[in-house]
Amino acid sequence: MTTDSGFLEDEQLEAEKVREEQRRINEQFLSDVRATFKTPHGKRVFTFLLEQGGVNATLFSKESDIYRNVAVHDFVIENVLGPVITADEEIYLSIIRGRAEKLRQEEVGRK
Repeated sequence: MTTDSGFLEDEQLEAEKVREEQRRINEQFLSDVRATFKTPHGKRVFTFLLEQGGVNATLFSKESDIYRNVAVHDFVIENVLGPVITADEEIYLSIIRGRAEKLRQEEVGRK
């Protein structure tokens, strides 16, 4: 029985090490996201990625494109937008505000 107990302890220690390493990697990634997307360059790249992913585009165009549009949209939301919002929601909101201001200025320019 002692051997089984020792084996379980080793497994628990190993699992905790793996969880801690994953937590460290996640924090490092979120820190990198914060640092990158707070810069003007990072915001431009992030905005480009969102536009390429069709975050603001309609999901339903031609029937054959619906599944692709939804898949791309979901991928971008979960894998591009999600980490940025997790890292710092204000970064995303500042990008949206900037985009809205740009659209307002373009609208005023057309009048």
